[in-house]
Amino acid sequence: MTMPDTARSARVTKAFVGRTHHTGADVTLPVATITGARDGPTFAVISGMHAGEYAGILAAQRLIQTVKPAQLRGRLIVVPVISTKSFMMRYMQLSAVDDREVHYYVPGNPQGSYTELLVDTLWDVIKDANYVIDMHAGEFAQALYAWVPVPMVGTPEVNGKSKAMAEGFRVEYIELRTDRRSVPKLAAMMSDEGIANIWAEVGKNGLPAREHIDIQYDGAYAALQTAGMLPGDPARPVQKLLSGRRYQVNADTSGVWHSAVKEGDIVEKGQLLGRLTDYFGDALREYHAPERSLVLYYWSSPAINADRRPHGYDWHNSLVSLITVA
Repeated sequence: MTMPDTARSARVTKAFVGRTHHTGADVTLPVATITGARDGPTFAVISGMHAGEYAGILAAQRLIQTVKPAQLRGRLIVVPVISTKSFMMRYMQLSAVDDREVHYYVPGNPQGSYTELLVDTLWDVIKDANYVIDMHAGEFAQALYAWVPVPMVGTPEVNGKSKAMAEGFRVEYIELRTDRRSVPKLAAMMSDEGIANIWAEVGKNGLPAREHIDIQYDGAYAALQTAGMLPGDPARPVQKLLSGRRYQVNADTSGVWHSAVKEGDIVEKGQLLGRLTDYFGDALREYHAPERSLVLYYWSSPAINADRRPHGYDWHNSLVSLITVA
């Protein structure tokens, strides 16, 4: 889209985009569009896909309130809460309507499940974007170490722009994911469509900590500067690259989880990750690290339900998420 190069075009609009699923359940997306005074790219920031990941939601709100149209080149679209029904129900990770994992669905089937309609509606809002940041964090039951995964499954140009966005986040690690199987389907689709994109994992246990909100906000601001949409030089903090194998340790029986590690730990091969007990505290099983790895996050909730796997998703029986390191 080419915009007129006049100050009169600078504006902020706020609206709700909605559809109704065939079951009668409504999809409602709050959408803020900040149109700059000068022509430029379209940049989308989305958050609240998982409704208890509050740091990104509050950072997105701050962007809406602080990015000035007169300073902006191009257009900034912000969706502060994608899963609004789940947000108001304080529902963890999955959709409160159909128990599906939103990140692993793509648009194109609005007559399918509620989640498919939600993703299709979101896509209509952001499909013209040149850049997308998808803000995530640790849910109520997840203690997460901040890092930024980067899908590296597009063209070299798209991959380069995606990596450049991640480099403005004040995190110790960014992770370049070249294996398409490890990239959420929506992120992979955006790369295929030529949209540079990242998802920022910053925040833990569903807490709206100022530190994590600042990291999300500052990272998005630096990405807008990187895209040439805001004045100033983008931040480029010192970062390390993660390139190991992602894997997750899951429980095969329900029980009470006692973690022996915390987020950000480097664990050695064979090191105890934690143990599962019955209600009385009697040991059921111990879990050990199969390789030297970084703990990206662990389930800080003791309640582990191995039988709850809606639509095959294993979130409720997971214990520790790791990535191998040299």
